[in-house]
Amino acid sequence: MKELLIVEDDLEMQEFYKDMLQGEQFLVTLVPNAEEGLKKIKEKKYDIVILDILMEGITGDRLFALLRKESRYKEVPVIMASVLDEKTYRCFQALGNVSFLEKPFNKERLLNEITKRLESQK
Repeated sequence: MKELLIVEDDLEMQEFYKDMLQGEQFLVTLVPNAEEGLKKIKEKKYDIVILDILMEGITGDRLFALLRKESRYKEVPVIMASVLDEKTYRCFQALGNVSFLEKPFNKERLLNEITKRLESQK
């Protein structure tokens, strides 16, 4: 079973992720901020990390940059989710193994992105 870490501060989005991923073949851990996300990532290796970008404190794009600086997290697949246009974050593609989801998105789009990230690990 693949393990997903979702870093999302919005309670409605947390419920949205739970609803979309319920019944799928994933073990999902949800945390409300980047600080908690960083702590979880240091505790175990997740198959995919989904990051909200716009959050209080450490933002999702900052957390992504921190992960890519450390060799043991460099290859962890990341999906960045934001209401901002994906073009805003194209510069992060150079850091590798990342994709983007513009909010709002549906279950099919989320599952497609998760599948693409998992396949990039093979």
